[in-house]
Amino acid sequence: MKMSCRRAFDIHYSRSTVQLQVGDSLDIFWLGCAGLITAEANPVPQRPRGFERHSAPFGRDFLQHPRASGWKCPDFIRRSVVVEVDDVVGASHAHFSGRSGMRPPHGGVVRIAEAREKLAVGDAVGALAALRSALEANPSREAQTLAARALRRLDRHAEAAALLAAAFEQHPDDPIIAHNLAAARGDAGDHAGAAVAARRAIQLRDAPESWLVLGRALQAAGDLADAQAALADAVARRPGYIDALKTLAQLIWMRTGDPGAALEPLHRALLASPSPDLAAMTCGVMRDISGPDEAYRFIQPWTGRGSAAVELAASAAAARLDMASQNLHAEAAVALAPTLAEAQHALATGQLAQGRLEPALEGLERWLALAPHDQIALGLQRTAWRLAGRPEALDASDYSRLVRVYDIETPPGFSTRAAWLDALATALRGLHSFRAEPFGQSVRAGAQSRTDPRWAGDPVIDATFAAFEAPLAAYVADMDASDPMGARAGGARIAGAWSVKLTSGGRHSDHVHSRGWVSSAFYVAVPEPVSSDPRAGWLRFGAATLGPGVELPPEHWVEPRPGRLALFPSWLWHGTEPFSGAGERLTIAFDAQPSGT
Repeated sequence: MKMSCRRAFDIHYSRSTVQLQVGDSLDIFWLGCAGLITAEANPVPQRPRGFERHSAPFGRDFLQHPRASGWKCPDFIRRSVVVEVDDVVGASHAHFSGRSGMRPPHGGVVRIAEAREKLAVGDAVGALAALRSALEANPSREAQTLAARALRRLDRHAEAAALLAAAFEQHPDDPIIAHNLAAARGDAGDHAGAAVAARRAIQLRDAPESWLVLGRALQAAGDLADAQAALADAVARRPGYIDALKTLAQLIWMRTGDPGAALEPLHRALLASPSPDLAAMTCGVMRDISGPDEAYRFIQPWTGRGSAAVELAASAAAARLDMASQNLHAEAAVALAPTLAEAQHALATGQLAQGRLEPALEGLERWLALAPHDQIALGLQRTAWRLAGRPEALDASDYSRLVRVYDIETPPGFSTRAAWLDALATALRGLHSFRAEPFGQSVRAGAQSRTDPRWAGDPVIDATFAAFEAPLAAYVADMDASDPMGARAGGARIAGAWSVKLTSGGRHSDHVHSRGWVSSAFYVAVPEPVSSDPRAGWLRFGAATLGPGVELPPEHWVEPRPGRLALFPSWLWHGTEPFSGAGERLTIAFDAQPSGT
């Protein structure tokens, strides 16, 4: 199929993927190799292994084995493949210089190809730099979409939403832009705007992904019944849609606290569209709301079939029952997916629980050499040091240095401290719509806010977060450059926040924050003290449950007081002592990341 370069661009910008045939003459093959389109080699005597019929971008294996299965690879294809896997700009120009009568692509296209490559390797900052000139004057749809993707990866969601809104004005009938705009607005806290854009995307193309975005936006806005209906619509359009199923089950659980009602859509989906990933997700939900015994019985028939997700789910369920079984599943997960962080965490946890300290330490050191900012691995390493009696283990002076307490001054505009905290408590309670905790979180016998408090648009909450800026900056500025946190110091930004409400019997299980760098707890209201248990409800550090009967006691505590902010490393094990007194424990928590990440 012969096409001009201009015609190829027209098709590319109107569709997400273009299929081409590699014949005797393909003037625009470089587009596919730059990642802008995919190509099908047809007709050919034989296709190389892995060369799919419908949409097969050329990859590194194809480059290294150009004549696999007897198929003769034209030399210009080999040169072009380098565009995808090595150097976008250099290979693109080299390809054109090797074909007489062809001109290299103009600078905007090369910049877009370069941005795609940088995004593929996680370099969002580099992608934005590559797109700068392409965005300056009359930016293309492709440049706007890629720039928005890079901004979202940097948590610059408001900027991404503004860019996508401009793109949508230029392309009002593009369902992909409408969908991405809805998602970006939701991440930026504009839940009403997200719902509007999601509904427009659904009008343009009735896709389950847009129904999921709509459901999440409605849930965050407090329209829980409509949110549940939208999520059910997403599942109706794709019965095995795991993200929508989990979000739906979680919403039902948080609204009702009924395990059977929450699990019903998952079991129905397993009958209609069984898959290992869906089974693994269902096992995780069952573990959280029905208990590890039921979860492990459910997942056992799925094990041993080559799914790392299933083995990890089985490992997590068995971790509360039998560490020998936990370790077997963790080893299977690592064998299937050695670069999966969760598999490495599960293996190290099982080894520590069984007293196999040296293998655990060696494995954690190898993993941290590859992923030095893995917060869970850092926490497990320090637990291993403690179990092994190593000199690097944390002591009292380390806890005093790592855990800092700040009694926040009353923000301007409030007559008294009590008036500020009372107004703040009232505002936060308005965000608590649920009866039960979300899946996979540390909350026990409590609930979490339906949205990030920063997106509530409440002046009291906004003033409170403004008051966090000075202590957070002071904490980061005082970091020790020799520890894993200090090596990344240089400013911080809040990446996510939430509020938790606990009543009598509620607590946080001991955990670390996998997506944080600096974590926090700010106390708005605390329960009445109980004389028989002076540390009831206190924030504790160092306690960790590695398996049945393998529990490390806490080593440090912080007394909660209204208006107090505690800051600490995200890798530091922390939880709360349960409390039984009257009243509620109402908190704000946030995770911060280094500025510019």
